[in-house]
Amino acid sequence: MELHQRGIGNLTKSTNITRPPDPGRNRRFRTLCGRIDQRQRIDVWPRAVDGNGMTDTTLNTPAAAALNQPLNGLEQIIEAAMADPVHWRAFEAMLASVDLVVVPEGAFAASLDGGVPGTRTLRPDQQMDLRGVTLEDGTVAAAVFTDPRRMQAVWGEMTWIAISARHLLRLFHDRPVAMNPGSPRSLLFQIEDVAALLAATDTVAQTQHRPTGTVQLGPPDTEPTVLMERFRAAFGPANGVTAAWLARAHWAETNRWGWMLDVRTDRPMDEIKAIVSRAITGVNFEDETLDVSVEKPGGKDGTGLSLI
Repeated sequence: MELHQRGIGNLTKSTNITRPPDPGRNRRFRTLCGRIDQRQRIDVWPRAVDGNGMTDTTLNTPAAAALNQPLNGLEQIIEAAMADPVHWRAFEAMLASVDLVVVPEGAFAASLDGGVPGTRTLRPDQQMDLRGVTLEDGTVAAAVFTDPRRMQAVWGEMTWIAISARHLLRLFHDRPVAMNPGSPRSLLFQIEDVAALLAATDTVAQTQHRPTGTVQLGPPDTEPTVLMERFRAAFGPANGVTAAWLARAHWAETNRWGWMLDVRTDRPMDEIKAIVSRAITGVNFEDETLDVSVEKPGGKDGTGLSLI
């Protein structure tokens, strides 16, 4: 999750939401039929997401942009899907690897607001209070945004966090989800829609799981510059990682190819895996996988390209 400085902001007006084309063919992707009347607090728990908790990293606050245009790849797909429903499958697939923005509330927001944006770890016993919106029919929906600038246009400068879309779908499995409330491209996902989206993103994620059997490691024929840059940025000097190697991996029994990331650190496995997950957000591995090995510092050097 990305943590950013808190400011002051409120939802000050009701906003009508547009309707996508051909709703009969897009039953699972509904617009918000009504208005946003006020903000609400939603209490959720990380244990509904991941028993090992989550680790989060920071990005710089983005510059102002024209909000009537797509701000990122996910929004481009949403725009395309509203014009042609065939692109909703691409939307489902991309949700498996992107972050969505939410706004913390109450004691949870206070616990995150240390004055300096940075890494935070959420544990299973930590309650999360997140901002939602009340729909015109009185239903409280979780509010998620595809870009922090969408949130800032509605609520102003607020502390915001970015969490894996799959994690958020699990958190909000029992309530509607309003995506980009207050935006011309707002969408409403009912509980059954959230379940369907979660199933679709889980299917995509399963293709990236580690294959079974013995793995053979070696240096890649071509350096994966994007992966190397992301891992080096993620494993900065303050995060406790003393060494890391990236190798090409082949699981002969299943004839699967992928990558092995060998990390040396005293930090827990779940924290490193969460950092890695955030680092590869948006990277398309196609039918390959990324496996992560975490060991204590020292010992024999790893195989492949040295990252640190």
